[in-house]
Amino acid sequence: MSHHIANMALALAQEKAQEKAHAQPVGKCLHNSPALLPAMWHGALSTNAGGVLVFNLTDKQTDFEVRIWDSDVLNATQLGSATHLDFSTATSKPSLLLIVHTDMSKNGKGVSLYLCKPQEGTENRKLLQHTPVPTPRAMEAAPPDNRTHWLSYDRAHLRIKYGKGYHMEETTEFTWELSKQLDPKEISYLFGNQVKMASFICLQGWSHATGGGVEDSRALIEFDRLPLTRNPPPKVKDSSILTLENLDDQDYTFSADLPGACQILYKNVAGASMLLDDELVKAIKYSIETDGMILNEKLKEKSKDFGYLRVTLGAELGDGPGIPYVLEIWPGCSKSPIHNHGNVCAVIKVLHGSIKVDVYNKLTEVVDHHKADPSREQAAKPLITNYPAPIAEVHLEKGDITWMDSNWYQCHQLINPAQERGDFCATIQCYKYDDQDRVVWPGFDYLSGTNHDNLVHLFKPDSDFTYGEMKSKVLDEYRKKLAGKRRRLA
Repeated sequence: MSHHIANMALALAQEKAQEKAHAQPVGKCLHNSPALLPAMWHGALSTNAGGVLVFNLTDKQTDFEVRIWDSDVLNATQLGSATHLDFSTATSKPSLLLIVHTDMSKNGKGVSLYLCKPQEGTENRKLLQHTPVPTPRAMEAAPPDNRTHWLSYDRAHLRIKYGKGYHMEETTEFTWELSKQLDPKEISYLFGNQVKMASFICLQGWSHATGGGVEDSRALIEFDRLPLTRNPPPKVKDSSILTLENLDDQDYTFSADLPGACQILYKNVAGASMLLDDELVKAIKYSIETDGMILNEKLKEKSKDFGYLRVTLGAELGDGPGIPYVLEIWPGCSKSPIHNHGNVCAVIKVLHGSIKVDVYNKLTEVVDHHKADPSREQAAKPLITNYPAPIAEVHLEKGDITWMDSNWYQCHQLINPAQERGDFCATIQCYKYDDQDRVVWPGFDYLSGTNHDNLVHLFKPDSDFTYGEMKSKVLDEYRKKLAGKRRRLA
């Protein structure tokens, strides 16, 4: 996903809006318009075939409309407030109009798609929506204040989708199949090969996000070049060993198809030599299980909360949040908080054992940057995991590799369900900012269950051990144990 609208342009647009504060508002299709001048944007979609439009709103922006139409001329992208934008004269072709009243709207929640034909005046035809099967789970999983809305325009399948949070099958709330609702002439106008123009109008005008999390740092309007047709699989398979069956089944994301930053990380950790040898596995298991050993003692320090270990490798390079390569050790019954990764790209490989990954929609609650990571707090209460609900889950075994970018599988919780503490899982996790990431968020936003607040807090990646330190100490402990056993048997 690319940030086509810079924060500087947003600030300039807000200044212009204030200068025109006494102008008449625009937007005939939205009702109960306040005196405030609307926030407006219009420009071209990423390609003539459509794609996904993403709108990152604030709590105060509760009613908005999006219009899409075919244009013979590519107009310049504009962001700001205007006193007049008359679509009846801008184009003689039909347009699609999406009107959204969010959960916080005084008009009551609602989502509708209309076919607008200039020659028919203000009488717009409401199009029938199809509610996908995943919708009940998506609505349960999305917090009521999720402020990211998206629209997918799919020329190939004559399909419009709308959802909240990440654009995924599981977060799709409504789909409009238009092949049987429009006549051939209307289809040729709306889904032709010309430039696809779009506009956005929000009655509540510009406002500033106050949460402070990574989602509040995103551009107002974002684009994805591809429409949402299906989810890319969470597991990765190396493109060099693909079969015809793999191409047909598409149960994996192929390594050559990963985002650019993920491809770099994948090449660094996917090789056969990236493993834990048998002696180190036995040493880690012994150190976890045995009182007084280094890993056992560190886990006791963290026993009030999540109880997993972060072992860093190498130095911080500045191209990701913290040190980019982390060996994470997950004893049985351990888990992470529900957290995003600051919208960075990441690759995770399981080196030992197995782990369950619960995937979540966006976290948009208020962030407290002054609160420490609760996994480091002695008096922290147990993690609450009953809110929100996961939208998907992935089971990873030794050798499996998964991935994420700013939209796909970005927010998750890792859980080792094994009952015995010594049945640990080890993963190598690596992170890298995408080349188009202008925010470069310094950490991860996580959902805290401590004190029953269910708020989002900022975790700046740290380390329990360096890899060299951990390896040296656990091997020393384990070899001393074996030496003592041999002396007793002698």
